[in-house]
Amino acid sequence: MRHFFKTALTASAAAMTVLLIGCEATGPASSKVGRLFIESHFNEDGTYAALPASSAPRPFDEDRLENDIDLVSFLRRNSVHSLIVSEGDDVMLETYLHGHDPETLWNAHGISTTMVSAAVGVALKEGRIKSVDQYISLDLPQFGGSGITWRHLLTMTANLDYTEAPHLLKSKTVQLFSADDFSALIDEPSLDESFEPGTRFHYSSLVAQIMAEGLEAVYEQPLQDIITDKIWHPMGAGEAAQWDIADATQQVRAGYGLHMTARDLWRLGRFMTIEIEDHVGPDFVAEMRGPVAGRGRFFRRAESRLVSPDWGYGYGSWFVRFPLNGEMVAGYGSIGFGGQTLLHIPRYDMTIAVQARVVPRDGRVNFIKSVLEHVLNLEG
Repeated sequence: MRHFFKTALTASAAAMTVLLIGCEATGPASSKVGRLFIESHFNEDGTYAALPASSAPRPFDEDRLENDIDLVSFLRRNSVHSLIVSEGDDVMLETYLHGHDPETLWNAHGISTTMVSAAVGVALKEGRIKSVDQYISLDLPQFGGSGITWRHLLTMTANLDYTEAPHLLKSKTVQLFSADDFSALIDEPSLDESFEPGTRFHYSSLVAQIMAEGLEAVYEQPLQDIITDKIWHPMGAGEAAQWDIADATQQVRAGYGLHMTARDLWRLGRFMTIEIEDHVGPDFVAEMRGPVAGRGRFFRRAESRLVSPDWGYGYGSWFVRFPLNGEMVAGYGSIGFGGQTLLHIPRYDMTIAVQARVVPRDGRVNFIKSVLEHVLNLEG
């Protein structure tokens, strides 16, 4: 219903504006690090590793619904650069704003963490990793004695001494995302001994990097080649992606800097909904989908300053619940800094892919709800 785009939200909904999820945190901004998040366009002057397009890209049909003025205005107010909504593989809406087009490469931010996690699932199915409860130290000896397992990394419950603080100039996050050499963060791990692994959720882009380097150890390949072979090509990517790397070490930044098109973001969503079941084991799939598959749980209200009880976290993926057309629905997918969103709602077999400059002004939940209700009502 179009009035969703115009009416004020309730106080509880407005409170969602302060939620900072998936590589988002508070802190004073720095002009030096501003480019990490505000300028998400692909910068040809950077240093990147390419993920080549698939030789058999997933088909992408023309959208069938008109982008009316209310929708476009709503998207502009929320700094959205691209929006794709589909029912199954049937594309219902495809919209580009602010100079974006189907060939624009845009930083997926933390969404690449979900891709790395899915590659861990592939490694498990192939037997390269024996169990989610295998100690990471078997592949990365510097973690010996830490007690950290692959499960702890996949669920963001490793007890790392690390705070996700991308706006703080001297933070480990900025080092991870911008330094020419961030290897000390992984080679000389620092642990928080105030809690045991597996007892506390703590979102960390450093976890993505540790998983990435664990994968490189078991496959004896660079991460970009692993993701290309295990995720990018199987999902049928239509364009080449570019992944930011550290100049000195040529190491990909696993949880940041993967630039892809909106259509390939949508293709990733469809892959995670369908074909992923052919590439990872059923238990791994269930853990990625959380309560949608009868697994996982939603967060307790006081569990983390970064999340709300509307959200939960599985094996490298986020899940969320919200009212839609008069009923509670749940979805799963991935989110990244600045409003990057990829979500599948099984109840309606709908997939939504969003590339944006900032988090929606009234929160992701209300944004997703408004867009999907608009589409469903246009369908009649």
